[in-house]
Amino acid sequence: MKKITVTIAILILLALTACNTKDSSYTAPDGKEYKYKLELTGMMPNASKESKYIILTNDITLTFDKVAKSIYSSNSKDSDGFDYYLLLTE
Repeated sequence: MKKITVTIAILILLALTACNTKDSSYTAPDGKEYKYKLELTGMMPNASKESKYIILTNDITLTFDKVAKSIYSSNSKDSDGFDYYLLLTE
């Protein structure tokens, strides 16, 4: 099952990369356009290895910590103001 999930994620990533237009924008599967594709890496609390997120966003200042907190926090205010599309987590 893990191999299938990884294969699907890679195919989606390749499809989105192919959607990169001349004006350097990326289109998410939901149709929304983003200016940047970021690869963010960092350590989660109590993790034994680094994690990685690949996201589409219009905010080039997003950090691994901000995105991780917006995903895993139970406080909805932690994700206020962040507009991104999560492509891949490792």
